[in-house]
Amino acid sequence: MADNQDVVQKLIEAGLDEKHAMLIIDMACQAPAKASEIGKRLGLSRMDAYNSLKKFQERGLVKATLDKPIRFFGMTINQVFKQIIRTKEMDLRRMNENLESLTKSGHFAIVLNQQPHDEDSFSVLKDRHTIHATIESIVSEAEEKIWLLLGKWGVLHMLRSGCMNSVKDALNRGVEVKLVVCIDEKTVRFYDKLDARIEIRHHPDFNLCGVFVDNEVGIQFVQTEESPTGRGKEDTAILMESDMLLTAQSELLNIQWGAASSYHTAKAKLIDGMMTEPLRLSLGDGSFYERFKQSIKMGMNRNTNAVLTRNGQVVDNEIIPQSNTLSALGINTSQLFQDVGFRIGQELAVKLQHIDSDELFWNNIKTEWQELGMGDLEFDKLPPRMITVFDGNACDGQPETSLMFCNMDESVIAGVVKERYNKTVESCRRECSDDESSCCYEITIIE
Repeated sequence: MADNQDVVQKLIEAGLDEKHAMLIIDMACQAPAKASEIGKRLGLSRMDAYNSLKKFQERGLVKATLDKPIRFFGMTINQVFKQIIRTKEMDLRRMNENLESLTKSGHFAIVLNQQPHDEDSFSVLKDRHTIHATIESIVSEAEEKIWLLLGKWGVLHMLRSGCMNSVKDALNRGVEVKLVVCIDEKTVRFYDKLDARIEIRHHPDFNLCGVFVDNEVGIQFVQTEESPTGRGKEDTAILMESDMLLTAQSELLNIQWGAASSYHTAKAKLIDGMMTEPLRLSLGDGSFYERFKQSIKMGMNRNTNAVLTRNGQVVDNEIIPQSNTLSALGINTSQLFQDVGFRIGQELAVKLQHIDSDELFWNNIKTEWQELGMGDLEFDKLPPRMITVFDGNACDGQPETSLMFCNMDESVIAGVVKERYNKTVESCRRECSDDESSCCYEITIIE
């Protein structure tokens, strides 16, 4: 029964009403029968069943026998869908031909001449298909900027419609596209399907749906069906063309954009659980960064009566360098500390995301770095292409035994760069001084 309901819903989306969808399913499962017999099975009058069957016969969805009395029989559900698609494609070709004919004709002034008007205009749009067709139309004419507000479920509807193809065409024309959403565990995977050029931000309380183009035209949903998988027959939106209203809306969107977090950060929090807190998170005395390092070092150096083994063989703690102790237990320390550092960098960049100026942003990063005793940062330019850290103490002057802490510090920078510019980095040089217990390392940003 559940499978039948799913087929009914898909037939409804194809343009049939529920009664006719049930009739199609019944005939696909039953032997040829008279209209009265089919009507009795579905609770329809003989005349109602006969009229419906004749209409379906004319549309090529139902077949009938030549002998008397006439018996009707159906097709497979796959055949029904293919026939509906073929019919709609023919209708679409006919409409395109009519439009082309009218456009080429010079005799219809009402077709070719558009009267200019400067007054604000508002229109009510009903039905999700109509709304998304209008969205596709206004997006196709975008020249500078598109705001996509998709709330919680809007991404599903956009992907199911042809709107995202128009958005991709706009991106190819150089149009800037920004997307504000509220992601959760049910929708997060869909955002990875979007074009990487779309800048996405997440706001936990964001539930608006709409599209605004070039501060000239916008569509704001005022009612959407509760079921995200429904057809949206009752969806309602307002089409707006008002300079004053859209300018105010743009200002509001910029405020919401500043308050939202990046998609990468939101996804990491959602999938991996609570993200490492910012550098200044206090755990007793000192920052998370400092406490984390000290805790690990204490754990590595603490004397214990426990015997460390690997694959059943005793491992001598005295000959194991600090960075290899966790590895002896089968833990990939390099990847572990890279991930921790990357998360710290992401959170630090999120904390400073309200700063538009690259100079001010990196001055803040530089100050944070110095105050934590992580060394001095220098940049080749702003925004930087190469970042150099002088007098860093992560490796304690011994990169061969403290490599995991070096990896963590360098990954903090990688997290900052990824969050700020959505770019990756690579370490190109690392040099430590044993006598000063400090390191110098260079990191380049990959364009």
